[in-house]
Order: sequence, then C-alpha cells, then structure tokens
Amino acid sequence: MAGSDVTIEILKEIREAVRATNSRLEGTNGRLDSLEGTFNRRFDVMGERLEVVTDRLTVVTDRLDVMSDRLDLVETTLLDVVRESRSTSRYLRILGRQQADIEPRLSALESRVDKLESK
Repeated sequence: MAGSDVTIEILKEIREAVRATNSRLEGTNGRLDSLEGTFNRRFDVMGERLEVVTDRLTVVTDRLDVMSDRLDLVETTLLDVVRESRSTSRYLRILGRQQADIEPRLSALESRVDKLESK
C-alpha cells in the first residue's frame, strides 16, 4: 500500500500543479483579452483618422484638379497673347518699312508739286 500512497501523493501534486497552471493561464488569457480590446480600440481610432486623412486628400486632389485646369487656361491664353504680339510686331515692322519706302517718294512728289505750282 505504501506504493499507492506515494502514487496518490504524486497525483495530488500533479493536480495542484495543473490547477496552478490553469490559474496562471486564466490570468494570461485575461491580460490578452485586455490587450486585444486595447488594440482593437486603437485600430478603430486609426481607421477613423485614416478616413479623415483620406477625405482631406480627396479635397486637396479636387482643388489641385481645379488649379490644374485654371493653369491650363492661363497657359493657353498666354500662348494666344504671344502669338498675337508676334503678329502685331511683324505688322508694325512691315508698316515701318513701307513708311520708309513712302517717305522719299512723298518728298519727291511734294517737291514736284511745289515746282509745278511755282510755274
């Protein structure tokens, strides 16, 4: 019987060790559940913040699109102004040359008219 008493004592010690282990595991599970809740709350907050950032980025993107359209219009307008300016400049140069060509002819004509009038 002495062997069975030792066996019973060993089994009791094993049972106590298992109970202690189960108790520690329950504590660990409680801490893990608490951490899971904390992480879930933090992830929810991060998700909300990301939604706000995404909304703001959408607004910024829309504004940039409008600004890009406006800049395209400004660019087109400036190119038109430059073309018109070149055209006007060419026209003025041509007029200047024509005036330079006409000036001596006009002077010659005036002197001829003066000679005719003096006769």
